[in-house]
Amino acid sequence: MTPVEAGKNILRYIDHISEAYSANYDRIGELDRQLCDLNHIIEFTPMDIQKGYKYAKQIQDIRRERRALKDENEMLKPMYEFLQQGTSKAFINGFANAFNRAKQRERALPARIYTPRSQAFQEGGEVKACESQ
Repeated sequence: MTPVEAGKNILRYIDHISEAYSANYDRIGELDRQLCDLNHIIEFTPMDIQKGYKYAKQIQDIRRERRALKDENEMLKPMYEFLQQGTSKAFINGFANAFNRAKQRERALPARIYTPRSQAFQEGGEVKACESQ
């Protein structure tokens, strides 16, 4: 893995934490609204065994999905809260800028030309002894 690939992965993981936590939070809210609707349906609808089972199964499925999302968010929350702090946002912005500079340097590497710095290599590309002055 190159340094640029590692930097890209770090930024991708940071984005994943923020996006996953927010998406899970939104989905949990939607599932809560669905549970509320089902509870009201059960409260106000005449029921037989088949309908009762159907609604109970829907509640179970929704609650299992909700639990999985809540469990994931419980793990994500410390990292998400850290990333929301001002100092963390400054770090992320600085890291993103450094990553972009690294990508520019990576693209420039193939076109790099070496200029000899020693007197021995400056004349004709052959190694010559340095002349003492």
